[in-house]
Amino acid sequence: MTKSRRPNQQLRRQGIKYQILRALRPWHRRLGLFSGLFILLLALTGVAINHSQDFNLDTAKVKQAWLLDYYGINAPQQITVFCLDSITGSASDANVTANAASPSQCKGLVAATDRQLWLKDKLILESQLPIIGATQVGNSLVAVDAKHVYLFSAAGDLYETQGPSTGLPQGILALANTDAGVWINTAKGLFLSDVDLLEWSPQPANADFAWLAPMAKNELVPSQWQTIELNARSVHLTWERVMLDLHSGRLFGALTIWLWDLFALALLLVASSGVWIWAKQR
Repeated sequence: MTKSRRPNQQLRRQGIKYQILRALRPWHRRLGLFSGLFILLLALTGVAINHSQDFNLDTAKVKQAWLLDYYGINAPQQITVFCLDSITGSASDANVTANAASPSQCKGLVAATDRQLWLKDKLILESQLPIIGATQVGNSLVAVDAKHVYLFSAAGDLYETQGPSTGLPQGILALANTDAGVWINTAKGLFLSDVDLLEWSPQPANADFAWLAPMAKNELVPSQWQTIELNARSVHLTWERVMLDLHSGRLFGALTIWLWDLFALALLLVASSGVWIWAKQR
């Protein structure tokens, strides 16, 4: 009787093993696919991070509004847009034209967003104080804040900064560009620059001309205003940062710990079930 029971027990055990193997294989495949996607994500983002300079990810700005929204990067609090024109003619006529010009009449637009200055899509300055005004003088671009005068090339390259150390009058309130030269209105009075924009001489307070003023929002095409906002937001986020956050899981916020634990558990189950299946099939 004992001998007859052993074959039955062996058959019963083999049947249980077969049922376990049959039930385990589909789950092994599903977990393998799930884990493979995770490994693929890590591999792709890892390669992108290692070659971020080759792919220009360290300088490429994120222009997708939904992704900027996800990161909580809001539009700038203050946007001012100035029309760039080389002024000719009388002082009053020139400034009235400069302030009333439409985008189609302007040779170019320069935008100040909080403490940043933009020439088209190029960030040309990050200042410590808000930009008060900007204008074009010949082949140069002139911008001012309360304490500094910034001189740029036509391409937007900063080549000189004037401030307290260079003897620039402080407390700048406004900027004007006339046929006589560039003017600044300061807490100490009016000052006129020389031809080279190097020296500032005091002038009588009764000078009669209009000061440069920013363009109204309704003077711009809606797409222009949206582009300015998007540029100002995108400067705070690069694709390299996105790849780093995606690779580490920080992109998913508070869910990261549980999500990465789930991936780790899936990898553990795939490895252990694979070893078990291999061992039982021998």
